[in-house]
Amino acid sequence: RAGGRRTMLVVPELDKEIAVRAEHVHLRERIASTRARLHALETELATLEVQALDKAGRAERLGGAPCLDGGQGGEDASKRDAVRAQLDAAKADLAQQVLDYHRCFHPTWGQLFKTGYQNSRFAQQVEDYACLYTSRASNLAAVSPNARFHTLVDLMPHDGHH
Repeated sequence: RAGGRRTMLVVPELDKEIAVRAEHVHLRERIASTRARLHALETELATLEVQALDKAGRAERLGGAPCLDGGQGGEDASKRDAVRAQLDAAKADLAQQVLDYHRCFHPTWGQLFKTGYQNSRFAQQVEDYACLYTSRASNLAAVSPNARFHTLVDLMPHDGHH
């Protein structure tokens, strides 16, 4: 990387990765939707649990016995149990959807550049050691020898997407 030189990695499998990803965009959208539903259920459960703890604390401060169902005959506990059941079902759905998507790429190995939602070890090495990567060297046939390739800005999660 020193002296203005760039390192290019040729990854022949990249064409198939891109094609499969484009072909199965509906599966990625379904996974995103399930993840959003899962997040909403987790938020709802957390809210219900905080409310139950708050009610239990108030009851204890008033001299009563702490009761996590808020003294409502188990109604709050039943609500939490129902949300937990929905959460478990959503987690199972998500696991199956991710597995189905994974198998679209390769039945055993899945995606080359991803492991679940994160970059694979291979993808990390490509990012670390290759300035550029392509599926075949001939992709550069129409690029000027004087072309400059600029790096992307590294963003941390707290940097946002602005």
